[in-house]
Amino acid sequence: MPLYEYTCQACGEHFEKLVRSMSNADQVVCPRCASMSVKRALSLFATSGSSGTDSTAPACGPVG
Repeated sequence: MPLYEYTCQACGEHFEKLVRSMSNADQVVCPRCASMSVKRALSLFATSGSSGTDSTAPACGPVG
């Protein structure tokens, strides 16, 4: 089950929700104001890439 982040368009609340399937994604309700006007937000945990990392930092160690 994926964990999605949402932002309520009505009150601005930012929250996370475990969604069993994408068919249930339209049933997400804001826990603060009970509005169904929510938008899935970009999850920083799910993003990848090297932006914001220090490329001069030492590696964790050898692999294998």
